[in-house]
Amino acid sequence: MSDHNRSVKRTCDILFAGIGLLVLFPVLMIIAVLLFGSGFHNPLFLQKRVGLEGRIFVIFKFRTLRDRTCRPLSACGLRFAETLSSILRITGLDELPQFINVLRGDMSLVGPRPHSLADHHRFAQRIPDYAARLAIKPGMTGWAQIQGWRGPVFSDDHLQARIACDLEYIRRQTPLFDCAILIRTIALPFRTQARYRAQRQPHRALKPCLDRDRRLV
Repeated sequence: MSDHNRSVKRTCDILFAGIGLLVLFPVLMIIAVLLFGSGFHNPLFLQKRVGLEGRIFVIFKFRTLRDRTCRPLSACGLRFAETLSSILRITGLDELPQFINVLRGDMSLVGPRPHSLADHHRFAQRIPDYAARLAIKPGMTGWAQIQGWRGPVFSDDHLQARIACDLEYIRRQTPLFDCAILIRTIALPFRTQARYRAQRQPHRALKPCLDRDRRLV
């Protein structure tokens, strides 16, 4: 990416992340209140992730997984909490606090998704070209995600496909390509359930992205 495109990308990140936080602030507050009412003492989940050139940063997400710190709930309350957490994960609304990471410069709106420290070391041992995805800032969404390779890694093929798409994005990235990815990201919640079912079937055909770039992984 040229210096000009890099400057345009950072400007767009700041502009749209700022607008997103302002416009969606009421939604963020409603989600936080609902999560608190669902037994989460702290609705925000903070975790160390690996970013640009291997730098460690703290990512912000809404907490959707219950643990020992959660308040006990009635059976009805627990069903509501589980439904709310599922909706947040499927729609990607649990990722909205990462607008803060974008404004801080830890992340971009579009780029390879950042992995946890444990996953980073584990994946780096399995994929030779894995470190190449650290050449740019991680993103809230990315080419791999709109191709269906989001969420937990279920298999080696899943991991290879995700990394192949990340490397393809790095080669192709332009402001227009980023805009296309952001637009397609809006449709993700409507396709996520079907894609998760497909990913759990080991004999289903791989995405075209993997077929084109398998030599890279």
